[in-house]
Amino acid sequence: MSGIAGVIRFGGSVDPAELACMLAAMSRRGPDRNGCLVDGNAGFGQALLATTPEAMADQQPWRHPESGCIVVSDSRLDNRPELAIELGLTSRVIDDVGDGELLHAAWQAWGTGCANRLLGDFAFAIWDPRSHRLFCARDIMGVRPFYFHRMPGRMFAFASDPDALLALSDVPRRINDGRVADALVGELEGLDRTSTFYLDIERLPPARTLAVDARVASQEEYWHPLAARPAQLPDTDHGWIEAVRASLDLAVQRRLRG
Repeated sequence: MSGIAGVIRFGGSVDPAELACMLAAMSRRGPDRNGCLVDGNAGFGQALLATTPEAMADQQPWRHPESGCIVVSDSRLDNRPELAIELGLTSRVIDDVGDGELLHAAWQAWGTGCANRLLGDFAFAIWDPRSHRLFCARDIMGVRPFYFHRMPGRMFAFASDPDALLALSDVPRRINDGRVADALVGELEGLDRTSTFYLDIERLPPARTLAVDARVASQEEYWHPLAARPAQLPDTDHGWIEAVRASLDLAVQRRLRG
């Protein structure tokens, strides 16, 4: 998996050296390419591990030429052809359309509900310089990690690894004794989906979005396995077997690239 990082300094400016230190802390994640982009008080970086045909064509952080919005992601989107059709991105070969462009188009079309329209594994952030607002999301299974540190009114930073956040001089290193105890007792591990080994670093839980500005940071759960009961459930054992097989076949088909 690739590594992503970002820093927003509300009322200040971002030093490119900060992003370089964050990416250096995640060097094992990005053997194929490192990229950074700083725009005033916001800066973003990606350490790329290319595992899909479109990865090398996707120059991230990606900036939309008209709005100035910036996208950075650690992602594998598995419904790319369907997304391209829905979003009107059909003038090019789909492998030439990067995840950054797809994610931006999805966010523009569906707003904060865009994450629920995506299939695959992802953790991404979209910065809108016009509203000075950051939108982040994590996939429903939590395959791609997303850690963050927040100082209300001053700074917000995120990364794929806690070590990248600790590379920033103003992120405290206070140990979370409760989380350490939790990790030592196997029966408790996993019950808390937000805390980390550091008191000042949090995890974004799976199937959550996070909207951040200078004043607030609000999370929203966009998917839950029991949120909606499926219609027309099978009423026989054979029906259940065939329904599960059909669902599995569809899931595999959507995730094949050839």
